[in-house]
Amino acid sequence: MKTQFICEKCGEVYDTAEDANECEANHGVLIEMHPMPGASYHHGFVYPELIYARFRNEKGEEVAAEYRFLNSKNTDFSVVKKERGCHE
Repeated sequence: MKTQFICEKCGEVYDTAEDANECEANHGVLIEMHPMPGASYHHGFVYPELIYARFRNEKGEEVAAEYRFLNSKNTDFSVVKKERGCHE
């Protein structure tokens, strides 16, 4: 069995802990986030349509991001990434 290391911020899989830690460091630090109420429904649950986030990047600069909720039938993150065409 092969040990894999996963970036806790994006879910990317690495062969070494050092590579996973480096990936995590490149994402910056989350300063604040705000889920915006919306009308995304799934089996009686309401999810936000958008999440706004503010980060401090590796250069110390503050940057903002907007994340849009995409409903997926699968809860396995690695499967969802492949379905969405994300890189491995």
